Amino acid sequence: MVEGREQHQASSECEDGRARILNLLEEETYGLSISDISRKIDLNRNSVAKYLNMLVVAGKVEMQIVGSARVYRLALRLPVSAIFPFLPEAAVSVGSDLRVRHANALFCDLFSLEEAAVAGMMVSETPCVFLDLLADFGHLEGVVRGRREGNRAWHPLEGECGRYLVWTVPAVFDDGDYGAIAVVRLE
Repeated sequence: MVEGREQHQASSECEDGRARILNLLEEETYGLSISDISRKIDLNRNSVAKYLNMLVVAGKVEMQIVGSARVYRLALRLPVSAIFPFLPEAAVSVGSDLRVRHANALFCDLFSLEEAAVAGMMVSETPCVFLDLLADFGHLEGVVRGRREGNRAWHPLEGECGRYLVWTVPAVFDDGDYGAIAVVRLE
């Protein structure tokens, strides 16, 4: 019980630190160094460096080297979460724990399901026959675990539920978690 509270407290402190950094960088057109950020928001330099790394990985902050300093500013690119709903193909995102994070509308339409029916569930335990097939195939887990490159080609996937082409790419999400996005087409 105490361990759960400590994890929740650490998580909320992390979110607060990242939010404070983002708020500060919104005001700074040209960016700031780690030392500048640390001083302006009164947060330990090591914590600032850790949070900035998380924000860079999540695509919310960009780092540029200017002389000997690393300067951080808000990212001008869109993170995966911002474009995921608008992908022109059916797609599902899976986190490092192999749980479904999101399924876009095209995916839900293709497999006649609601996102709420699969979000948060282990890929192999969802009511979606295709996701079960994808889990059995093993390629998804290989991409999530970094044992396979997934972004080079479409892979055929066939089972009782039909024949598909799947393109699986590694991804990093807003919260710093890594995983994969599987894009699906009917073959």
